[in-house]
Amino acid sequence: MKVVWSPLALDKLEATAKFIALDKPSAADKWVNDVFDHADLLGSQPEMGRPVPELIGSSYREIIFGSYRIIYKIE
Repeated sequence: MKVVWSPLALDKLEATAKFIALDKPSAADKWVNDVFDHADLLGSQPEMGRPVPELIGSSYREIIFGSYRIIYKIE
């Protein structure tokens, strides 16, 4: 399975990275790489996340990365 990022998700990722970079640019780069690495696991293990609590009954799931939620849909 292929992981496809929505434009909105990429915009939010970039905005968060820019905020982190204000304090420590190297940490921002590492954080972005770690998010992509974590999300890439979904390609081989799409069921690893739990159903999104507020969207029970939908095909949306989430994984937690630090204090962030990565919400995704299995298609």
